[in-house]
Amino acid sequence: MANDEIKNMCIEFINSEFRDFRGRWVRDDLLQPEWLEQFLSCWDLQTEYPLATTTLTELMELRSLLRRLIETIEQPYVASEDLTALNAILLKPSLKRRLIVEQEEYRLETLPEKKDWSWVQAEIAASFVHILTEHEPGRLKICANPYCRGIFYDESRSRTRRYCSIDKCANLWKVRNFRERARQKESDKK
Repeated sequence: MANDEIKNMCIEFINSEFRDFRGRWVRDDLLQPEWLEQFLSCWDLQTEYPLATTTLTELMELRSLLRRLIETIEQPYVASEDLTALNAILLKPSLKRRLIVEQEEYRLETLPEKKDWSWVQAEIAASFVHILTEHEPGRLKICANPYCRGIFYDESRSRTRRYCSIDKCANLWKVRNFRERARQKESDKK
């Protein structure tokens, strides 16, 4: 998995709580078996263990934890209880390592002892930690559209991107702001 792909795993996972950008509805993709299957397949996280109700609850708690961490990312330190919770998830699976030679280069491969849901959660948490340690955590942002609140990684040069999507959220708020200014001009004329 390339480094750029790793940062997207946790973002896609967090955004599994999908909100309509106009504020009409919320959809929880974690409750959709086909979405979860596609997510696991996309990130090569297939597990042999069925999804239990307690596991689904743990996945939702992980999503809430990661969102909370992003909301507080600009603060100097992560809350100690959140750091403890994140580390507990990262420490769940037992891992083994082996050395691989590919195209005359050495690479360390980390393998889980069991590909269970603890491992899946740890991989998602690790992709978040990867952003914190290898990228710029301040570029993790929440969409300024109060109806959407989607998470995105701001790769703009100026770091001023405010919306997750130009064609939906940004456009919606540009139109709303334009209309509000037009209404204000009309009321000022009267």
